[in-house]
Amino acid sequence: MESRPQPESRPLLDRYLAANLILWLVTYALTSVRSLGMDTPVPRLMNMGVRRAAVCILCVGVCYGVQRALLASRGWSWGRRFLLAAGLALAGGIVWSALNYAAFYVVAPYEPMKDTPSELFWSLGYNLSVMIWSFFAWCAVVLALSYDEVTREQSLRLLEAQALAAESQNQMLRYQINPHFLFNTLNALSSLILQKDVERAERMVLSLSNFLRASLEKAPGDKITLADELTAQHQYLAIEQERFGDRLRLSEVTPPELRDALVPGLILQPLIENAVKYGVARTTRPVTIEICAEERSGPGGVAMLAVTVQDDAVPDIGSAPETLGVGLTNVRRRLEVLYGEAGVLTCGPRPGGGFAATVELPLERR
Repeated sequence: MESRPQPESRPLLDRYLAANLILWLVTYALTSVRSLGMDTPVPRLMNMGVRRAAVCILCVGVCYGVQRALLASRGWSWGRRFLLAAGLALAGGIVWSALNYAAFYVVAPYEPMKDTPSELFWSLGYNLSVMIWSFFAWCAVVLALSYDEVTREQSLRLLEAQALAAESQNQMLRYQINPHFLFNTLNALSSLILQKDVERAERMVLSLSNFLRASLEKAPGDKITLADELTAQHQYLAIEQERFGDRLRLSEVTPPELRDALVPGLILQPLIENAVKYGVARTTRPVTIEICAEERSGPGGVAMLAVTVQDDAVPDIGSAPETLGVGLTNVRRRLEVLYGEAGVLTCGPRPGGGFAATVELPLERR
């Protein structure tokens, strides 16, 4: 079984960090613009710019802490998360005001403090009322990105579950072929043994061995080339020819340029088995089973591969069933699982006698 690809590691500059840096670059630019129209000397502008940059850099770390707290609350209800975001935005604004005050008036103050305690209080309150919106914006960004991540994870899990279900169903359908085929083959082998036809029984055992080896070498979900699929079907028909002799004839029309086209393994086997069961086995006259492959143009000009299995049998007794049997139903379901609406099985009686079944699927090459 193939190992599943490991999830990619998170890039160094992830979406949260990029948004965090952009937020504080914009904040730094907006707060710096206010100082440009005050006829402030350039040295003082530079001094203030450095202090303001230091505050914004520290606030990047503050926002990272806000981010961690909001992401840790993913299991909460949205009401509780919004309350948490409001509290964190208020706390962030207070921290920014404290850092800004410390940067300008505590750590190497660039000018003496002239405000009275009352004026300082209102100044800090004003700064808080302005800057708290940056933290509200950051909380909104984190919640939005978090929601987007949760949605993406749910979509990926759903897609993975659907892929696993499709893979399991394809394996089940593929394995369903072997018991049905083995039952018929072993019955024929038993008849040859009872007739003491050792030579034909030995050839049938060897053909069966080759067919099973070819069919079991590939994983059930693997696609193989049309050439390999036809080789496996030749081995299957070699078994049936031991049963029916000259009554079973094979004709194959496969353009060389299509032999590397990819098809699901054993997708033709139920079609050929159907022709043998309802055509060759029900008449004493020779029956030709013809396999034809061609390229067609599908909806939107998409290249399609069409493989038809048809026979010219006119049964002496009975006729092909009106409804799909297990084998053809199996083929139709496998096509639906693997290709959706693009995989089609069409089948029905041929004018003048016989039956035709066509598998049509997107043309893929190795």
